[in-house]
Amino acid sequence: MKKINNKLLVAFSVMVFLSSCNKEPEALPAIVVPPYPSGTSLAATIAATVTDSLYNRIIIKSGMAAVLGDNTKTFTMFVPDNNALIATFGSLAGANGAIASFSATTCAGIVSYNTVATKFPASAITTGFANNPLPSLIVLDPTQPFVRMPIFPSKRAVYAYVNNIPMTAVDQVASNGIIHHTGALVAPPSATLKTIIAAEPTLSYFRAAVARADSGSVGLSKFDSLLNYGVTNMTVLVPNDVAFQNLLIPTITQALINQGVPPATAAAQAAALASTPAVFSNPALNAALPASTVQGIIAYHFLATLTTSTTTPYQPNIRVFSNNIPATPLFVKTLVNNGKPPAPLHPGVMLQATYTGPVVSSLKISSYGTFPPGGAAFSYTATALTLDKHAVNGVYHIIDKVLLPQ
Repeated sequence: MKKINNKLLVAFSVMVFLSSCNKEPEALPAIVVPPYPSGTSLAATIAATVTDSLYNRIIIKSGMAAVLGDNTKTFTMFVPDNNALIATFGSLAGANGAIASFSATTCAGIVSYNTVATKFPASAITTGFANNPLPSLIVLDPTQPFVRMPIFPSKRAVYAYVNNIPMTAVDQVASNGIIHHTGALVAPPSATLKTIIAAEPTLSYFRAAVARADSGSVGLSKFDSLLNYGVTNMTVLVPNDVAFQNLLIPTITQALINQGVPPATAAAQAAALASTPAVFSNPALNAALPASTVQGIIAYHFLATLTTSTTTPYQPNIRVFSNNIPATPLFVKTLVNNGKPPAPLHPGVMLQATYTGPVVSSLKISSYGTFPPGGAAFSYTATALTLDKHAVNGVYHIIDKVLLPQ
């Protein structure tokens, strides 16, 4: 009987379990889908603003008016008004002519670069060094749609910028986003650092020095490859040809004197040797210009930040426009910090900007080493001759001295 009762108990338990499983599920409240915003979209706002009529023509020509008018999407746009475009192209006739000459592809590139697929109000822009990289609508790699060309809002004192262009008005609200107005057209870069530097007639010695520094290197350990690597953000301080000549002539002169050449003869020979960038590939000067020394000097001209990498902890992943640099001295690390100890502790380069209103009127860069050797650290100061040369993978500033890490 006990055995039978146990069977009945098991059967009853199974029935109870099955019964509970067959109960109607508890009714959950319906998910309420918030309605998309209604009102005047970004495209319609710009089209209705008389002072944005020139940029509106670029939007229409780009074929992106429908996208920017879609209230199911959200954007932040950096828009030059008519005055900004007139300033960019020199006159109203110049602006009209430029827009008329732009292809639809060019217009789409301009609008895409000046548009971010999120709301980014002015309050979100920080004053920290260096800026706030935001992905624009330009896709850098078609196989990786989330790899976008960045645009760089920043704030310094009372002024806000996008890249190196001051903003003139912020936070104009539309139904599907925000408009920030800029003081000039923020054009998308179209080539890598290597390509743009290769076209600079006064930077031939820098290119030759890079080739000398790359002796025996491979892949992205070569500066040449790094300068051509499109998917990164770099800042390079590029000495011009005169800067290299001013360093090379005394250096070679002293090397010749050390070999027993009379000083006057040594000076004349050094001037002749240094008169061409081929000086870096002259085998007779290998001892005076060893590849390792040139490599260290070139590395000192790439700004870098600390990463979690154990092999190359300092990487060139910071794009510094002139307006990102404060008016008080700022020390920034370089690729020299990837060397053997005590290189990781190297203080880097010292940067200091002078402002006239929102515009950087002067940029000074001081190096730890001096020429001739033996001076006080950071007393050897270069001046930027050209600021904010912008490329797909970074920005470079042309300077009038070669910076020395030691």
